[in-house]
Amino acid sequence: MPLMGSFYVGTSGLQMSQNALNTTAHNISNKDTQGFVRQQVLQADRVYNTIKNGTPATGSMQTGLGVTYAKVRQVRDYFLDQSYRKENGRAAFYSTSFNALTEVEDLLDEYNDDASFNHALTKLWSSIEELAKTPDDTVVQRLLIQNAQTFLTNAKQVYAGLVDYQNELNSQIKDKVAEINSLGHQILDLNAEIRKVETGIEAANDLRDARNEALDKLSSMVTIKYEEDIYGAITVEVEGYDFVGPDKVYEMNAYLDSQTGFYTPFWENNATYTYDAEGDKVWDISEAKVFDTYRLISSEKGTDIGELRAMLYARGDRVANFTDIPVKPVQPDFTDTVKYPYGTNDPQYALDAAEYNYQMGIYEEEVDVYNHTIAQSVCMNIQAEFDQLVHNVAVSVNEVLYGAFQKNGGEYMVDDDGSPLQIFQKIATPGFTKNEVTGEWEYYPENTSDHYYVDTLYTINNLQINPTLVREAGKMGFILKDGTVDFDTAYGLLEAFDKDQYVLNPNVTTTCSINTYYTNLVSQVANSGFVYKSIAESQAATVASIQSSREQVVGVSADEELTNMIKFQNAFNAASRYINVVDEMLEHIITSM
Repeated sequence: MPLMGSFYVGTSGLQMSQNALNTTAHNISNKDTQGFVRQQVLQADRVYNTIKNGTPATGSMQTGLGVTYAKVRQVRDYFLDQSYRKENGRAAFYSTSFNALTEVEDLLDEYNDDASFNHALTKLWSSIEELAKTPDDTVVQRLLIQNAQTFLTNAKQVYAGLVDYQNELNSQIKDKVAEINSLGHQILDLNAEIRKVETGIEAANDLRDARNEALDKLSSMVTIKYEEDIYGAITVEVEGYDFVGPDKVYEMNAYLDSQTGFYTPFWENNATYTYDAEGDKVWDISEAKVFDTYRLISSEKGTDIGELRAMLYARGDRVANFTDIPVKPVQPDFTDTVKYPYGTNDPQYALDAAEYNYQMGIYEEEVDVYNHTIAQSVCMNIQAEFDQLVHNVAVSVNEVLYGAFQKNGGEYMVDDDGSPLQIFQKIATPGFTKNEVTGEWEYYPENTSDHYYVDTLYTINNLQINPTLVREAGKMGFILKDGTVDFDTAYGLLEAFDKDQYVLNPNVTTTCSINTYYTNLVSQVANSGFVYKSIAESQAATVASIQSSREQVVGVSADEELTNMIKFQNAFNAASRYINVVDEMLEHIITSM
């Protein structure tokens, strides 16, 4: 090689070492930067000058032109990234579900002894026990009405808290959809920047770090798949649908149901719409929903990944009440009529074997729907079970008084309008109507076929304490026409509270009484919370383990980088020394000549 050409070899060493030192300094300065991936310098030979082509035995005579700064690459493990993002989404799902159960448990307020619903229920039971001792005592009767009022007030507070939390989740769902769209646009913008930078020889590593950070965040919210094209841009699928394309984000939107007020994520690109009279779009999202929440939660089927899915499952699709829990048909004895409903004993309600089997078939279908909808929603399930408790209390107490009304020919336990006296009364509709043909008072028909006709139901928000009894608790009297004390009705109230005849839901086989129902409900929430907590902690440990492995690859080690700095500094010094030697040689030749 000509002596002057040797300067280029030394210069390449200086440049290479300087660039490597810059990369090392960049790594160290970003050691604690979130999402930063360490960068590694790749060195390569510059082209060789061939002086003479030799034979295969002797080889060619070549001289090198030094070293080149070939590439600065990110040190990543593709498979660890894939694994991390999948398990990160699953951890977020169970963590969100556990947080929802924790919130519901707090709303049940079991640990606030003086103001809890359970305390109010216990006081109601205590007043019934006192009533059984002295039914004709007006002080005890007044205490019963007061405690019934406290019970109902506390029940409405708990139920309203559950609805408020449901609405809070609903707002979070809308915000989460907006955040997902924002990340999609961020990824699309980064794709454009990366393509622009990498059109030349430079690697857009910091931009890639930002994009990978966005993918990590997106993976905690939804199930994602992605791939990178030859130009360095990535396309992303969310829940099996195109989300980030080569030049467009196919946005997710939140459809507002006018009846429930709940948001449902859907793909605008897959939905259809018409225009209303005001010119506003009316969406049809039946074929465009992002999630099918009817599917059971399952790791095998991949339906337990992402915060957004967890929020949707926890919130449910409406505010639930006791009608959402299927009621198993009563097994008839086929020798007598079945007491149905509300203690009536009319032959028209008797079920024969064929009818019973038919009703059981309907019940099993309802249970399947329940398991795919209500049971999977923390809010809806607790709302339905809690409302069922209050419904059972109201109906069972009223039925006892109604039985006394019937037994005494409609002249005892009578309200001001002549109807059977009720402690728990509907707000929107009457509890009884008078049959114009028979002249008898009959239960006002309840519409349980349509969930939204709550104004016909004995449900929490449609209940009040009878205003007549609030003014005059002694109207119950508990004194029969012959002047004797009515202990039977008082004992009937005791039995109504203490009889094991209720179940929380169709999946529970153990029966309970009104007195033990709420304890079982709270225990169910606690047990479910423990299960979700265990899974969430296990998933968090899995994510932490994968992240630890990933950090070993992508993380910056100060000791390693300092070692590299010393190595590249020494290489820089060596290249500098090499140039000095060539310079001295050249000076010697010139002066000698």
